[in-house]
Amino acid sequence: MILCGCSGGNARRINRAAVPSIEEDDEITPLVPLEGLQYAEQILYGDSLEFKRKVLKNVVDNVFLLVDRMPESFGNLEMRENHIWEAFQYELIRQFMLGFANAETPDSKNGVRESAAVLQGMKDMLLAMYPNPEGDALMQLNDIYRLLDRSVAYLRNVKGDANYFEYYTQYYNELSGQLGYTRNSVVKESNDYGLMAINLQVRSIFDAHAFNSHYFVPGKTNRNDRAVAELGQVLFFDPALSANNLRACSSCHQPGKAFTDGLPLSQSFEPGKFLKRNAPTLVNSVLQRKLFHDGRSFTFEDQAGQVMSNPLEMHNDFSAVAVKLKNSEEYKKLFREAYFGTEDTQITNRSILQAIAEYERTLIGMNSRFDKTISGREFVMNQDEINGFNLYMGKAACASCHFIPLFNSAVPPEYVETEWEIVGTPSAKLTNPRELDDDLGRYNVIGVDIFRHAFKTPTLRNVAITGPYMHNGVFRTLDEVIEFYNDGGGIGLGYDVPFQTLSEDSLHLTSTEKFELISFLQSLTDTVDITSVPNKLPRFQDGNPLNERVVGGQY
Repeated sequence: MILCGCSGGNARRINRAAVPSIEEDDEITPLVPLEGLQYAEQILYGDSLEFKRKVLKNVVDNVFLLVDRMPESFGNLEMRENHIWEAFQYELIRQFMLGFANAETPDSKNGVRESAAVLQGMKDMLLAMYPNPEGDALMQLNDIYRLLDRSVAYLRNVKGDANYFEYYTQYYNELSGQLGYTRNSVVKESNDYGLMAINLQVRSIFDAHAFNSHYFVPGKTNRNDRAVAELGQVLFFDPALSANNLRACSSCHQPGKAFTDGLPLSQSFEPGKFLKRNAPTLVNSVLQRKLFHDGRSFTFEDQAGQVMSNPLEMHNDFSAVAVKLKNSEEYKKLFREAYFGTEDTQITNRSILQAIAEYERTLIGMNSRFDKTISGREFVMNQDEINGFNLYMGKAACASCHFIPLFNSAVPPEYVETEWEIVGTPSAKLTNPRELDDDLGRYNVIGVDIFRHAFKTPTLRNVAITGPYMHNGVFRTLDEVIEFYNDGGGIGLGYDVPFQTLSEDSLHLTSTEKFELISFLQSLTDTVDITSVPNKLPRFQDGNPLNERVVGGQY
């Protein structure tokens, strides 16, 4: 993995991922030095034949130095009771969406034991905070202590591979819910969370409404969000936004394919020609920090604007689109109604982009069979799928890059950092032997060597219907994708990939395990209630050729 958005706080430095990283807000910054406990673990448990004793000593000494500075770091902070409970809730999410899957302990594989230690630490802190509780507080705290003890005992008794599914469904959900409930009962001051990635009032992070979508991708909140989104849907399927009135946003983002186009490389504006990459899904795209495969955009307005003005895609400009739509009385009426009471009632570049962006924010599918089962709402997964989930979290190591429950690159629990991966994707060109793909990915956005061939880790939600796979569509089936990762990525295929973030070692998955893993991935499909298409498009004056345009475009 390659991380961006790394904070310089001492606490984060103590547990910084042992991977190349830069400060994302500074594109010319040097690499952040490796340090902290995860780097120490890498030295202790790594495969290198040379044990770096001197380096290890320096790393450990620096950890102790950072620990000594912690009181100074907190000296000027007003740490209230509800802040500490908030930290408990966030730590529970961090540990069991990240640490539990050995994402922080890839060499030692100590994630389960560390999770037990985290929970024991929570109990010890609560006992210190509330030495003599009474009444309702005593009852609530005793419930928390009971659930913490129950989880710790379970985790300490794990032998071999953990049963992640069993822990989440029978331990984590109840503990998470009780932690929030106890906080609301014990803390007397206001629990004003502000805008966070996670709604801490839900039972667990697997709740259908656990995420605050406006946190991830910033954008203007409109007075009439629903009406604006409905207008945006019409615009999304209207080829009038393109220069030739034949292509719409939905040409490359088709509802029936989870808003992808099902092509290895997306169709160019010029028929018969293709782009260099394929169209990523828009479902749940609001639940990430960066847009496009290379993350070059961080707002839907900018993303839509880039596509519209790109001569290889929509080949248009905003001014021309606004002028065109103003010739439709029906469109004028729709804009007035959608933006009623605001300054955007006229058809403008800004109001067009805001409407499309608002529609894209509605494309959320978080109620798959996996979601229903893991949250305890319904039990609709079979044993092969459950086994596949345990493989996903454990042996196959998928969860160390595609973080649950979003299954994308946004790193829990703050969801500020974005993870980039270099896996050594083969070229789609039919050469013998097959070569490494020449797309430099993120490097074209930020020219730092660690980003050569790096791409944003995509969501795996709806992956069963979003093939072909990888940015260049080189793999037609999930079986091919699993085989590629099982063999150690590009290096495993014999390519020279200097900064490959994927382990080059084989996963040693059996044929049964591969089947189970794919079965689980198929349980992540959910496009219910987001695939509707407008019945018709707004008309122009009689005789205008635009009245012959087709919903969704012609190609």
